[in-house]
Amino acid sequence: MADSKITALTALTAADPANDMMPIVDVSDTSMAASGTTKRISINNILACSPTATLASATITGDLTVDTSTLKVDSTNNRVGINTASPAHLLDILATGASTATSSFAVARITGASAVANDLTLIGPNTSQVRINFGDVDSSSVGEVGYDHSTNRMRFVVSGNEQYRIDPSGVFTWLDGAGGTRMTLNSTGLGVGVVPTVGKVQTNGAFLTTGSIGNLSSNPTANALSFDYSSGSRILALGADNSTAGSLKLIVASANASVYREAVTIDAAANVGVGVTPSAWFSSWKAVQVGASACLASRTDNFAAIIGQNWFINGAGNNTYIGSNFATQYRQEAGIHSWYTAPSGTAGNAITFTQAMTLDALGNLLVGLTAAGTTAAKTIQIANGTAPTANVTGGQLYVEAGALKYRGSSGTVTTLANA
Repeated sequence: MADSKITALTALTAADPANDMMPIVDVSDTSMAASGTTKRISINNILACSPTATLASATITGDLTVDTSTLKVDSTNNRVGINTASPAHLLDILATGASTATSSFAVARITGASAVANDLTLIGPNTSQVRINFGDVDSSSVGEVGYDHSTNRMRFVVSGNEQYRIDPSGVFTWLDGAGGTRMTLNSTGLGVGVVPTVGKVQTNGAFLTTGSIGNLSSNPTANALSFDYSSGSRILALGADNSTAGSLKLIVASANASVYREAVTIDAAANVGVGVTPSAWFSSWKAVQVGASACLASRTDNFAAIIGQNWFINGAGNNTYIGSNFATQYRQEAGIHSWYTAPSGTAGNAITFTQAMTLDALGNLLVGLTAAGTTAAKTIQIANGTAPTANVTGGQLYVEAGALKYRGSSGTVTTLANA
């Protein structure tokens, strides 16, 4: 048959991919003829040809499935899945073994498995930034996590403002979004409102801790600002305490931290106890109590200062025994020095002091007297006493019935001046 040109061909617009066939000669199959065997081929056979098919472009109106779940295009829900045959989001990428739990709020999901060291890796140019931007319909970028190659700095942006950064030197900086710094952690320590240069914690402004308050004496490390050194063998704690309302306590521990001691206590009335909780002093007094009974006290409404032993001013304003023992007092007031004594009494009971000695503002020393004679200055004045009946090494000077007498070490009594 002579060669002829086929003309006026029309496009095949609708063909059954499985049944519409065309002939082709398989030259490798010589079972029916020496030159090959004529076979039929469908459109599906063409698409499944081996080893590869190269297309300039392709349009698929339905689903696309590659190796079951390697790549899945869900045309019904307009979703694309990688490593999942049932994508739950517009773009759904799952690592092998990852959870398939879905969220109706996510647009894209990239999920790594627990055995995968790096769930998501972004690699960018060495001279620019690598970023993950978070935006919405009203802003191209309201949030950002990025790495800046020019400074080797990691930065976090919220609402368009940098809020946190990590420098290559290991400095962590918390920012305020307006160019200021709120907190810095560097090799020196943590600085709040300041870059730390001294100490592990440095603040620029007030330091305040809040939370539940317990009994500092039994558990200082859980309820206070604590300082622990020597591998926990010694503890210094400062904090409020619910065992004494409104108190601030400094707690120290023994060498093995088995015993906690209240070193200093400041109560709600601003009284201080050293090694003891201060007594409930009258409101117009402020005191420092040391140990079981010693105290230094002063009135806030005058210039009196008192050193006392086993004594305090109770809530009713009365002299009161701290413990069951003797009480003494030394007072400075209006230029006068006064010494007082009291017999042994019961804790909590009232004290009746006796003014035993006075050095007044004019330099008069009064023994057993409370006031010097008129116009007296720089004198020693002794009240009538009881004559001694026993000898002492040295001598005894006393006044009896107005006469000044002296008893020597051998018992001889000499009247130095008559009444």
